[in-house]
Amino acid sequence: MRFNSQFLITLMMGSGLFFFMNPSVHAEITTHQSAQTRSSTNDQSSPDSTAQNPSAEDMEKFATVIAQIHRYYVEPVDNKKLFNYAISGMLANLDPHSDYLDEDSLKDLETATTGKFGGIGIEILPSDGFIKVVSAIDDTPAYKVGIKAGDLIIRINNKLVRDMTLRDAMDKIRGESGTILHLIILRKNEKKPLEFDVVRQVIKIKTIKTELYPDNYGYIRLSFFQTSTKADLLKGLRHLQEQAKGPLKGVILDLRNNPGGLLDSAVDVAQLFLDKSHLKYGGLIVYTKGQIASSDIKAVADGRDLLKGIPMVVIINDGSASAAEIVAGALQDQKRAILVGQKSFGKGSVQTILGVDSHSAIKLTTALYYTPSGRSIQATGIEPDITVPDLLIPKAKDEDNENATSISEADLEKHLASDIKDSADATDTVTINKQNQDLLYSDFSLYQALNILKGLKADRNLISNDEHHE
Repeated sequence: MRFNSQFLITLMMGSGLFFFMNPSVHAEITTHQSAQTRSSTNDQSSPDSTAQNPSAEDMEKFATVIAQIHRYYVEPVDNKKLFNYAISGMLANLDPHSDYLDEDSLKDLETATTGKFGGIGIEILPSDGFIKVVSAIDDTPAYKVGIKAGDLIIRINNKLVRDMTLRDAMDKIRGESGTILHLIILRKNEKKPLEFDVVRQVIKIKTIKTELYPDNYGYIRLSFFQTSTKADLLKGLRHLQEQAKGPLKGVILDLRNNPGGLLDSAVDVAQLFLDKSHLKYGGLIVYTKGQIASSDIKAVADGRDLLKGIPMVVIINDGSASAAEIVAGALQDQKRAILVGQKSFGKGSVQTILGVDSHSAIKLTTALYYTPSGRSIQATGIEPDITVPDLLIPKAKDEDNENATSISEADLEKHLASDIKDSADATDTVTINKQNQDLLYSDFSLYQALNILKGLKADRNLISNDEHHE
């Protein structure tokens, strides 16, 4: 199923630094009244517009404020600027995601659809007067210098961001490619603020990365959702299957620090791993609820599982948001994958672009989305099936060699003592090969996800053998 034209222009992570949209949006919203706006105003279930019209008293109050600004403000301000300020403030006070888009903002949207845009590669949202990093996108300048999800930006080029608008913060973070941006950041469990010098550049995002691990276990890293994601994912899966030279035994889908993107793209990705003949909740992937009937949309799986039911693990963390949460929630509710990692960000609202005139639009929160079982993600997030902390395992001094590392039961904290003394059989030893050893130190969450995936495969083999013997 595809979403209708209204929701093809829906933004799932639109209030951060990056906006993701369908390429046809710009043409649609630059008409004096977009088709979507007409649909909304003609919707029979819309609230009574006359009941919502401002009263004469409200309009008089507004006009009085403008007159006083013109009369007493320290310098002249034209009406166009005042009205733009009023619209921006009105939307900003609704929620962190609604926004006013002037002509420059619309151009930014159009640029973002190409997957190439200027900046440092972070998704941001306002948080308690500061600017919070939702995620640093893979291989971008922010990612490379070590900026992380959850960081609070307190200064941009030595200017305090306290109560700075999101738009102002975005404008200060952006800049000419090659110039340096200085950020001061607060981070959980760090005693002092951290300082970063980040070189701005044109961001070119590669949405899909793949890797094949020993014994034909596949890894797919999905960094965000855009119009090309489905095609990129199919290409990545074909590449893994070619590398494996045989059937894959299991697949890991890594959605960590994925800030979201297009709702339609999230539905496309989830469909690739779901078989309509083995689903609950009427085959639902996601559904939305809003104030008007046209905001209530259901997406239902209508295809076959591309992986044919092989074990699957999805990794999430507190930087997994919006469209990433849709995919994770759908695969979890439909019992298609085991989720590991940390609780996701919790961005469960839908933003829609509505044309205002030929040069501007508003981005308005129009609905909340729900997982197939009816869970709302808004401000709560997706809980993983297995929590894996974001740990950095230090290397022992003697482990920088090519030999395999042995871990025994006796090495584990709170192990049970044995009554067997001085016996070679006193411990049960697990050998970790060099590739897994490196993964243990470089990415503990992925290391654990791979072990869980292998365990799922072993369980299936055991069940299959038991059925065969019966």
